[in-house]
Amino acid sequence: MNNKHKSITTSLLLDNILIFSPLWFPFIYIGLAVNFDSLTKLLFILSLFLFAETHFGSTWLFFFDKRNWNWIQKNSYNIVILPLYFALITIFAWKFNPTAVILIHYLASGWHVTKQSIGILKLDRSSRHIYNFFIYLISFICLAIGLINPGILSLNFSQTSLNLILLILLIVYINILFLSHSSRFSRILNNLLPVSTGIFIYLPILFFKDIATATVVGVGMHWCQYIAIMWSIELRKNQYKNSLRPEIILAKKSTFIKVSFVLLYALIMTSFALMGMPNLEIGKDYYSMIYLIPLMFQLYHFYIDGFIWKFSDPHIRSSVKNYLFSQ
Repeated sequence: MNNKHKSITTSLLLDNILIFSPLWFPFIYIGLAVNFDSLTKLLFILSLFLFAETHFGSTWLFFFDKRNWNWIQKNSYNIVILPLYFALITIFAWKFNPTAVILIHYLASGWHVTKQSIGILKLDRSSRHIYNFFIYLISFICLAIGLINPGILSLNFSQTSLNLILLILLIVYINILFLSHSSRFSRILNNLLPVSTGIFIYLPILFFKDIATATVVGVGMHWCQYIAIMWSIELRKNQYKNSLRPEIILAKKSTFIKVSFVLLYALIMTSFALMGMPNLEIGKDYYSMIYLIPLMFQLYHFYIDGFIWKFSDPHIRSSVKNYLFSQ
C-alpha cells in the first residue's frame, strides 16, 4: 500500500502542520513569552495541560477499544505485571534519590521522543539511515550538553530583536509549507520538514537556562504530533462505527466520554505536577512525593508505546495501522 499520498489527518497540508512540521508551536510559545512576560507561568501551565498531559492521556485510548482487550490479556505480563514491578522499584528509588529518578525519566523521555521522530519519518516515507543518524546524533548531543550546562548558547536579545527573528522564521516556515505543496522542490521539502522537526526538538535546551521551559518549547512539537495521530486514528475508528447506523449515537457518546476522560486526566496530572514541582516563590526547592504520580504514568507511556505502535504485531496492524491513513 502506498501511503505517500494518503493523509493521516484530513489533508496533507494539515499533516505537515500538525505532524511532520509543527514548528509553529515553539514560534508561538516564545513569541507569547517574549511579549507577555507576566503570562509566562500561565503559558507554561496551559502547555502542560493542553498539550503535555493530553498527549500522555491520549495513550489510554488504546485501552478503551474492546478489540484490544484480548490482546492485552494475552500480553498481560508485559503490559501489566512487569510495569508494576518497575513502579515499585521507582517508588523505592525515589525514597533514596528523587534527582536520579527525574534524570532517568528525562533520559527515557529523550529516547522516546527521538524514537517517535524516526517513526514520523517512516510514516512520510522520508526515513533514510543518514536522516535517522543525524536526528539521533543531534538529539544526544543537545541532551548531553544541555543537562550538564543548560542554556550554554543563550544570548541576550532585545524584545524587538527577538520579535524580528521570530517573524522572519515564521515567514520562512509558512513559505516552506506552501512550497512543499506547490513547487518542483516539493519532494525535497517534504523530506526536510519531518527531519528538521526531529533535529530541532532538543535544540532549545542549549538556549534556555530553565530546562522545564526548554522542554516545553521543543518537546511541545512531539506532543502535537502524538495528539494529532492518536485522535486521527480514534476519529477514523468512529467513522467506521458511524457507518453502522444503530451505532451512530453510541459512537458519538463514546467520543465525548473519551475526550472528557483525557481532559480530566490532563487536569489531574497537571495539578499533581505543579504541586510536586519546586516553587522558589514559597521557598520550596525540591520535588515532593506527589510529583512521582504523573512521573510514573509518563514512564508507563514511554514503555507502553513500544508495544502499541509495533506494527510487526498482527493485532496492532489490524487495530492501529489499518486506521492510520485515510482510505
